[in-house]
Amino acid sequence: MGWMLVNSSTFYESLPDKCCSKCGEKLEELADCYYTVCYACTETTFYPLSPVYLTLNYPAVKE
Repeated sequence: MGWMLVNSSTFYESLPDKCCSKCGEKLEELADCYYTVCYACTETTFYPLSPVYLTLNYPAVKE
């Protein structure tokens, strides 16, 4: 029986999207993020520090 090595980037790209445990909406994954509930379900207001986040996630937002 031989071992087959998988490229690490291929492995991580093949994982399913992380979703909110309450509503099922896809969560934005960050390197140091362990939360499982979205901001809407926790009634938390998120203030992004970068305008890039807004334009990527909310195309209707005009600067």
